[in-house]
Amino acid sequence: MKKINWLLVVLLCLCDSVRVFSQSSPPNLPYYDDKVLHYGFVLGCNQLSTQMIEKENRPYMDTVLGFHSSRNLGLVIGFTGDLRLCQYARLRFQPSLNFADRRLNYSLFQNDKYTEQAVPFEVVYLELPLEFKLQAKRWRNFRPYIIAGGKYSYDLASIKRKKASENEILMKVDNSEWFYTLGVGFDFYLNYFKFGIELKTSYGLNDILVHDYNSMYSDVLDKLKTQVFYISLTFE
Repeated sequence: MKKINWLLVVLLCLCDSVRVFSQSSPPNLPYYDDKVLHYGFVLGCNQLSTQMIEKENRPYMDTVLGFHSSRNLGLVIGFTGDLRLCQYARLRFQPSLNFADRRLNYSLFQNDKYTEQAVPFEVVYLELPLEFKLQAKRWRNFRPYIIAGGKYSYDLASIKRKKASENEILMKVDNSEWFYTLGVGFDFYLNYFKFGIELKTSYGLNDILVHDYNSMYSDVLDKLKTQVFYISLTFE
């Protein structure tokens, strides 16, 4: 979490310095937003966390003493396509690969001793988001915006997990997820391209826990849901 906080501070400082530069220089790319369609690419980082919802009257009360998920940093790379709807609204399609790690931690009491057990999952999401981008009025070379939308994500790493033996599998999760997304961003019009800084969060809508696979680690849970925080740089 401290790494994310430091990264946010650096990005906000960068954002402020570019904004000051944008105000003092003549407007760049004055007709950029009149174009119907824009293309570009995206680079960023993510922080994935998992909401572990406890089952009522759960089993293994004396064995599974507690559980929580870790927040781990990952990488995002992708492309962006931006369609003009009107002066202040655009529709954006941003297919990307999201590399992350899901880690579920359990506190156990077994064989008369306390132990910690981690259940790790490598995650490689193929993400297909469709988002509305609502822009404020452009101020010289600076323009803030908000985004809202949804996306479908498929975990490509699940193909590798299916090859594991039953003894290696502590729990199973679904490979398909649906999310809704909210965020804010800042566009800066430079001499030859538009540069953006974006902060957004995606909230999982569906329960990804596979309930027909019985194990001590999954039987204590009612639902598993994913939340991902993104810091992205866009180049269009």
